[in-house]
Formats: sequence, C-alpha cells, structure tokens
Amino acid sequence: MRRRTLSYEVRLFAGKTDPANSDYWLPLWMHLRDTAGIMVYLVQRWLPESVRQHIGLDEDLLTQTACFLGWVHDLGKASAAFQGPMMAHLPEPRQCLEKYTTLRYRTQNRGHSLHALASEAILRWLKCPNGLASVAGAHHGKPQTGKNVLDQLGDKNERGSWESNYWPEGEQEFWESCWRELFDYALQESGFSSVDELPQLTIPAEILLTGLLIMADWIASNPRYFPLIPVEELGDESLYPARVERAWQKFAPTLPWEVQEAAADPAEFRERFGFFPNEVQQAMLEAVNNAQEPGIFILEAQMGVGKTEAALAAAEVLAQRCGEGGIFFGLPTQATANGIFGRLLNWAQKQSDGLEHSIRLAHGMAQLNADYLKLQQEPVPVEDDADDPEERVMVHQWFQGSKQALLANFVIGTVDQLLMAALQQKHVMLRHLGLAGKVVVIDECHAYDAYMNCYLDRALNWLGEYRVPVILLSATLPAKRRTELVTAYLNRKTLPDAPWKTCRGYPLLTWTD
Repeated sequence: MRRRTLSYEVRLFAGKTDPANSDYWLPLWMHLRDTAGIMVYLVQRWLPESVRQHIGLDEDLLTQTACFLGWVHDLGKASAAFQGPMMAHLPEPRQCLEKYTTLRYRTQNRGHSLHALASEAILRWLKCPNGLASVAGAHHGKPQTGKNVLDQLGDKNERGSWESNYWPEGEQEFWESCWRELFDYALQESGFSSVDELPQLTIPAEILLTGLLIMADWIASNPRYFPLIPVEELGDESLYPARVERAWQKFAPTLPWEVQEAAADPAEFRERFGFFPNEVQQAMLEAVNNAQEPGIFILEAQMGVGKTEAALAAAEVLAQRCGEGGIFFGLPTQATANGIFGRLLNWAQKQSDGLEHSIRLAHGMAQLNADYLKLQQEPVPVEDDADDPEERVMVHQWFQGSKQALLANFVIGTVDQLLMAALQQKHVMLRHLGLAGKVVVIDECHAYDAYMNCYLDRALNWLGEYRVPVILLSATLPAKRRTELVTAYLNRKTLPDAPWKTCRGYPLLTWTD
C-alpha cells in the first residue's frame, strides 16, 4: 500500500504563532506530529509499568493509541473559526489558503466552538470511538458535555447549531475533505489500517490517557523544546524524527523508580535506615510480601515505633511487585511535611536502581524549605562513586508547576494534594496520572475532620479503581473509621461482618488481600 503524504492545502493550516513576531509560526501538521512523537516517547520511556496495566491495552496497541491521540488532539484547529483569526497575523499563508476557502466566520459565535470541543465534535463526525474523541475534547483539562458536542455538527441528516464555525457557507466539502485527510493520515502514522481498529476505552483509561495527552501537548507547545519556523516555510518531513528526539533530550524527564533490592530483607532494611526492623516493621513487611493482590494497608501503632520506616520499606516491596514508578507521602500539615522531608530524602538517595530521580516537596511554602532549596541548586549524589557520578536525586524544573507536582518520582506533601484528585477540578487528570503510578502513603490519617474524610474516601475510590497500593498510618483510629477506609478503597457500599471490623488489638495491622 502506498504511503500517503499530506496535501499542500492541509499543510497551510496554522497551529501556533508567535504573538511578538509574525515572522514565525508552526503549521498545524507539525504541532500534531510533535505531540504524537512526545506521546510515543512518554509511553515507551517514561510511563510506569503499573499505569500501562491500568490503561488495559497491550504494549503495541497502547503506543499506537497514544500516537493517534497526539495526531488528532487539535483537529478542531482545522476550522474556519480558528484559522480565520490566526491567519489575520500570517498574511503569506492566508493568501495561499484563500485560494481554497474564504475563511469567513462569525466573530460572535467563535466562543461556542473552542478548538478542544471542536476536536471532539469532528472526531465523532468521522466515526472515531466516543472514548478516544472525548480524550481529545478534554485535552485542555476539562471534559466536554455530551450536549455541547452534539450541538456542534449534528449528524449527517440534521444540521448542528454551530456549523458556521467549522466552514463558511457552501464550503463544507473543502473542510470535510481536510478533516478526512488529517484523520486518515493519523491512522496511517499510528499503524492503524482503518477506524475499526481503534480501541474502546474504559473510564480509567480515558482519564489516564487524557493526563498523558495534556502533558504531551504542554511539552509540544513549549518553543524551547519545539521551536517555531519561518513563516515562509511549511515544514518538512525530513525534520523528523530528529526534531522530537532533540526536544526529548532537552526535556530530559527522570525515569520511573525501579526497585532492585527491596528492603524486605533485614540487611537491606538496615542499609536504608541504620537499624534492623523491629516487631511492628517486620509484621508490615510480612504482610506486603504475603498479600496475593496488594491493596490497602492500615498500620495503627504508637508514636516512636517507626511507622514511617515500616511504610517506606513496604513501599519498596509494593513498587517492585506492582510496577509502581514512585511514591506519594502525604501528611496533614506543611510543618509535618517539612519535618519528614529530610528523612525521605535520605531514603531516596539510598535507592539502588542507579537511575536519576526527581523529588518534589508539594505544598505552598516549599520554596522556604532550606533542604529543598539546596537540592534545586546542586544535585545530591546518591553514592560517593566516582565511576557513576550521574546517580542522584534532583528537582526537575518541569515538575515544579502546581498541576505537575504529582508527576515527579518521589512526592512529599500535604494531604490536600491527594484530596484534590477527588475534585472536579481543571487538569485533575494530571493528578490521577501521577497517583496511578505510585505507592500512596498517608500519615496521621486520624487527623482529618468529617469534611476532609469525605474527600479522602472519594480519592480512595479512585486509587482502588487504579489498583494503587495504599498505606495508611495512624497512632489511633476508631474501628468504624478503619472500616470506612477499607470499604472506600474496595469501592463497596458495605462489607460482610468480620472480626477485623471490631478488633481492638494494638498495635494493629489491617490489609486487603
């Protein structure tokens, strides 16, 4: 089968401009290709194994699907209401494009078809599976409502409310042919023979792929990684794949944590923490080792017994068993998060996988923490090993943004960072993507009021859905609250009566198998 190439008119569509300099732009096809390339790199080089499992597609199909989403996420920019205003700043491409279309649109109507919504509407028009279309529609951080999507273009027999945003009157054929060309090209470049081969997605898969697409779009939209080109050029296939590889090297994300020797063995435990495990810590390690399907673990024990070390050692075992790529450690206040940061940093520096890892102190006053500031100024070597100077824990600047905080490998922060995953908040998919690839530890889980507990329970619903291993630590916890936490994680309304629900033993370890 002969490989398609994009036509001259489709390559004229604008994707990005420089507000300060109209001599530079990025054709839409190049931005789509940049995003698709980064999607593939994120899946193949950055995504933890556990997240691949949660998405539920085999390795080849996941890579193809990610590539396809990158190619079609901005299909809505191929519309009169988007191209018209963009081309006002680009006289040369506009003059060329006006040989094919008038670019007329109604200024007052533009806001009803913003390009993420338009992307979903066009994809549904082209019979793309609804789940994949909705991922494209949500790539600016907020899912579209079904009514808004259906109002855009209607169907073949019924006129949509906002078709004038998509094509000037009498010019439908040109615009629809451009969509089909880009869509077919996306299928080809992603390795699909036809639209029938595209997968149907589960809701968790939609959320995680949306998080991945947001991440890829932000990287591909950064001119530091992907520079604009002179406006007289339409771009060239020969720029690839070098353009994407060069951008990836500049972005340089840290790779997922890969536990080599977990601290389950007493000697390894002593290597991490400077002492052998006590009775409580040993019980915790036995439970995580023996659990058939690790889920939620609740450790209730007195202060000073070493619950933090028990949780970190258990997290190593769980990460190794479940393919998690990092850890989130949540605490009730900024003061407690600051207090434990040094201990977690010391533990992170002793990880033996030989990889560079990113660490993030996630709360509003993190920049006032002296240890965290020092880490940003100079990377800390993991070992005094002259043969391997690259082993270190570092602060990656891209993960410094508040919405990207949970994407770093090791995240220590206030518990609200987890609770916000339960909110209908813009870009919440990035939080889900970060949490789905981690072992989650929540300290002092008895310290929250009824309002916070409501959000914690909903966050546990999601963590259970993603099969994320969760460790909850508490000095004291009422039996009723313990039952509520386990029930929330298992996504059940009730659980059968059993001795663990009323047990008053202390110290106490409760877990699901």
